[in-house]
Amino acid sequence: MRQWETGADVAIRKAMEAGEFNNLPGEGQPLDLSVDPYTPADMQLAYKILKQNGLAPDWIVQSKTLTAKLDSWQSRLQAAHKNYRTSNNIGSWITAKEKLGVDAEKLNKEIVAFNLKLPQGITHLPMLNVQRAVERLVG
Repeated sequence: MRQWETGADVAIRKAMEAGEFNNLPGEGQPLDLSVDPYTPADMQLAYKILKQNGLAPDWIVQSKTLTAKLDSWQSRLQAAHKNYRTSNNIGSWITAKEKLGVDAEKLNKEIVAFNLKLPQGITHLPMLNVQRAVERLVG
């Protein structure tokens, strides 16, 4: 037994060497992933129809839109900080942080509304924290 192998690893390796996994039903065929076991049965048909028509559930579309807004916010924060480092203009840095703070409050309201719409089991988007974002950026 190799040092890193567990008992299960040894049993699987021995079964493979003995050919016990050869000629299994479906061998070499792609897996059928058309049914999502985590999607409620009453929603599977709706999601299938959406997919067939090139659409996505509303929360997925909103996720993409919100992610783009968050990326834009982060880019504006980085640009403001870069401008401050090169110009050393504290007034413009403070003004930029205040504007970003107002924008963060608006985005946080959108994030809360979005998180409330998410299906069970989908990870919620975290709220923006301007202070923490600035601290990470500064160092």
